[in-house]
Amino acid sequence: MSQLPRLTDADVMQYLQDHPDFFIGKDDLLADLRVPHNAGTATSLVERQLSVHRQRNVELRQRLSDLLENARRNDQLFEKSRRLVLALVEADNWLAVQAALDDSLRKDFGVDAWALLHFTERNLDAPLVAIRNADTQRSIHRLFKGHRALCGQLGAEDIARLLGIDTTDSRSVAAAQIRGQGNSGILTVASADPGYYRSSMDTLFLDYIADILALRLPQIPVA
Repeated sequence: MSQLPRLTDADVMQYLQDHPDFFIGKDDLLADLRVPHNAGTATSLVERQLSVHRQRNVELRQRLSDLLENARRNDQLFEKSRRLVLALVEADNWLAVQAALDDSLRKDFGVDAWALLHFTERNLDAPLVAIRNADTQRSIHRLFKGHRALCGQLGAEDIARLLGIDTTDSRSVAAAQIRGQGNSGILTVASADPGYYRSSMDTLFLDYIADILALRLPQIPVA
């Protein structure tokens, strides 16, 4: 079996002389090379390596900063969520649940508008909102298109329906269905900003609160 010719230092040197642009676009290779810094007034490979390392350090610092900022936001979200969950657990009737949600969603989470719709035949006193008409309930359910939750832009009429009111200035919305034992409804948050709630957003938090309401509401009296 014939052997391939072995490259010598002279071969490598000649190749680099014939291809002076060889290292352009090969930052990963430059980062691994070790070249003595003796280039005079020209830009040496070492200087290029240092430039690559500096850029990577900038990127790493930015990533670290983003991670720390996300961690800070997650800590804040956890604390807000914890306060809301404890308030819902401590609530001894539906009116107290309504008050806990209003305090948390408006003060802690800064929502523009929100509503908790109860699909029930009961006559509920304000601020509780009862949707007794079966056709209205079905029209609201159809907005979800078979999904547990929805998020994004809807027409003003549909958003108003989710908020249990006639008209609204809100232009984007997030809503989750409450599916409890003998109790169902909708939890909705809305914003006047059309881009505030987007279809790509996760509704995990809203689903979580809806699950707690599904468990808690049947356990306590209306008032």
